[in-house]
Amino acid sequence: MQKTAQSYIAAFRSGENFNPNDSVSGILINHSVSSASLTLVTKELTVGTKEVRVNIVQLLEKLGLEMDTPAPNKLPIIREHAVIRALLIGGFAKDDAAASLAATILTDRCKPSDLAAFGNIYTTSLQQSNGAYLYVAAKAKTTEARQAVEKMALQPKWRDEPELREAVRIAQAALGNTQIEDEFINAVIQAEKSAPPAPSNRFYNVGAAKDGTELAKRLEPLGLIGTRRSLLVVCNYLRSPLKSYVPNVSEKSVRYAALSALLYNFPDERVLTEPRDLADWSATEQFCVKNLGAVFDGPTPDIPPDQAYPTMMPRPTRK
Repeated sequence: MQKTAQSYIAAFRSGENFNPNDSVSGILINHSVSSASLTLVTKELTVGTKEVRVNIVQLLEKLGLEMDTPAPNKLPIIREHAVIRALLIGGFAKDDAAASLAATILTDRCKPSDLAAFGNIYTTSLQQSNGAYLYVAAKAKTTEARQAVEKMALQPKWRDEPELREAVRIAQAALGNTQIEDEFINAVIQAEKSAPPAPSNRFYNVGAAKDGTELAKRLEPLGLIGTRRSLLVVCNYLRSPLKSYVPNVSEKSVRYAALSALLYNFPDERVLTEPRDLADWSATEQFCVKNLGAVFDGPTPDIPPDQAYPTMMPRPTRK
C-alpha cells in the first residue's frame, strides 16, 4: 500500500521509523511532490517530537534525491528548492537531532548554487546568532552574512568553546576573511612539513614513510571553506605520497581526504568518488584543471597502494 504524506506522519507518530528502502511513490508523482504534501510535513516539523522530526527529515532527503534525474556521469543530489526550503525552515524549527541531521543533509547533498538561493534565511538567522546555519551559509557563500558571523566570532560562546569556534572560523574564511583562511591553509602546509614517521606495524617494514594522518584531518576544513583558493590547495594533495594510519588496522592514502573535500563542494560529480584505476585518477585531476584551474606537472602517479592489515597473524607452520 502506497503511503501518503499524512499516513507517513501518522506512522511516525505511532513510533514507526522511516525505512530508506521504502517506496515514496505515494507522495512522489512524476518526479514531483505536491505543495500540499510539503506543507503537511513542514508543519509537522514545527510541532513534532524529536523522533518524528528525524523521520520526516529522512523522508525529505529520500524525496529530494528521487526527484533528481542525474546524467550517467553524475550523482543524485537534492536540487528541488521546495524540499531545500522545507529542510531549512522546518528542519531547523527546533534545536535537536533533527536539525543537526537537516544541516548535514543540506551541506552533503546540495550544491552551493542551490543553497545560495536562500541567503536571506541564513543572514537573518545568523544576525540572531543562530549557529545552526553556519556551515550551510559557508557552503552557500552568503557573503551578506559575513558581518553577522564576524560579530559572533567575538562573543564568548563562539570564541571559547572549541567546536563552536571552529564552525565560526570556517564560516569566516568561507565568507571572505582571508586572514582566517590563511591560518587553515598554513595548518595544512605545516601538517605536511612536520609529518612524523609512519607508525610501525606487525606486517611490513614502513621504512622512511611519513604519517599523513594529521594532514588528512587538516584537509577537511579546506573543503568546508570551499573557496577556489582553498580548493586549489586541496587539489595539490591529489598526488600526495602520504597515508593516514590506524595502527595495526589499516592505512589509506591522503589523496582520499582530498577527494572528500572536493566532493563536498561538487556533490553530484561521480568522477570524484573512489577512483578505481589510473584513468579514474587522471579524470579527477582533469576535473580540477577544468573547474578550478588547477595545474599538475607530469603524468598522474600510480594509484595509491592502500591496504587493510590482516586481522590476525598467521600461525607458524610446525615442522
